[in-house]
Amino acid sequence: MPMTLSRIETVVKDRALIERRHDQICDAALQFFARKGYHQTSVREIAEAAHLSVGTLYTYIKTKEDILLLVYHRIFGLFQERMSKVMVKSDNPTAQLRAAIEATLKLYDDYHDLILVLYQESHTLRREALQQLFDVDRRYVSMVQAIIETGNGQGYFVAKDSNLVAIAILFLCAVWPLKRWNLKRYDLATVTDGVIELVLNGIGGGHGLPDDRITD
Repeated sequence: MPMTLSRIETVVKDRALIERRHDQICDAALQFFARKGYHQTSVREIAEAAHLSVGTLYTYIKTKEDILLLVYHRIFGLFQERMSKVMVKSDNPTAQLRAAIEATLKLYDDYHDLILVLYQESHTLRREALQQLFDVDRRYVSMVQAIIETGNGQGYFVAKDSNLVAIAILFLCAVWPLKRWNLKRYDLATVTDGVIELVLNGIGGGHGLPDDRITD
């Protein structure tokens, strides 16, 4: 997925080439960060895995921190891609919210070790880079929030603060990678069902009406 990271300083100005090289660097960093962590991974290791010299790599980034930011954008880009697919599969808000939770937890499962690294290392980002991360996160929250607001309007849900509920849902999903040590007797399907049940019962979508809508 192409990434637009205009605030990552580059010597090269060809946007298409920058995107290709950023993808190469990100692909290489993913394997090392997940296995060794951010601080234990050297820029030289990433450069060699990306088939670039260290000098060439630094024409596409300015600092090692920029590589971590590339990884953040890759993961959240995948979030957005999967959410977009969810939105077109059904126009039923309950079905959309179920699918959004399933997609989020599946992504957390696919990138379990890397998600842990991202949570642990976000504090290392400089203020401007951290703001970019917050902006990407807000876009993902807004996609979940839009589902909830549609459900509120159509009588499926009764969520008083759709933004707060969207943030809480994504935090609930994060229990899978962050608390996995305490969830050893559960599999992904069980955790997914549990989160969905908790969310839908909480905002009304779990009520047993034939069309999933609630009434006063």
